[in-house]
Amino acid sequence: MLSVVIPVFNEESGLRATLAAVGGHLARLAPGSHEIVVSDDGSRDRSAAIVDELSGSLPLKLVRAERNLGKGAAVRRGVLAAQGDSVLFFDADLSTPLDEMARFLAALEGGADVAIGTRKHADARIDRWQPWYRIQLGLAYTRLANLLLGLHASDFTCGFKAFRAQAARAIFTRQRLDRWSFDAEVLYLARRLELRVVEIPVRWADRPDSRVRVGSAIVKSFLELLEIRRNAARGHYD
Repeated sequence: MLSVVIPVFNEESGLRATLAAVGGHLARLAPGSHEIVVSDDGSRDRSAAIVDELSGSLPLKLVRAERNLGKGAAVRRGVLAAQGDSVLFFDADLSTPLDEMARFLAALEGGADVAIGTRKHADARIDRWQPWYRIQLGLAYTRLANLLLGLHASDFTCGFKAFRAQAARAIFTRQRLDRWSFDAEVLYLARRLELRVVEIPVRWADRPDSRVRVGSAIVKSFLELLEIRRNAARGHYD
């Protein structure tokens, strides 16, 4: 059983096409043994209605928040609702192609507990780059997160990650951050739990319609890295 988790916030313009593409791909990759968990983070558009409309033709499960809490909260809610032996989450814009999914599942079958996508490897293929300032900010964030959390990840924020079910539950029942630095928290928890994490170079394309406000995101991301350290010191991850 394979569970795919897609966090959603006001995605009605492209959600129908995304779910159709995911459903078609899973029908070939894991026929008759998959589910698509859509975690709606308080959308104010027709995102939830679209999921309901497609539920008769696709194996969809909708989990909803009454208000927008953040991507970290949406992913956590979706992962904990998943029932598969393997759980994979990715962004609704499909910035990483669905064809990459098979390599992540193979990594789990090969003994990894967690497989994370990386755009910072020589074998990664970038079809459309981010603006230069976002690239530099991303590199700075990666260095800072590794320094503060004692990690060695090359790419925290690539939105394509896969987990064995047991590892997913162990991580996400402890995971606390709702927004910017939840990816770093996930990898920090994986290390604390002594899980085997592998990085997989991915094909990726920037989606220029990002709604992230870079200035506020920088500040909040840094503060949340400090919050991870505080949570650890207070025993919240035990």
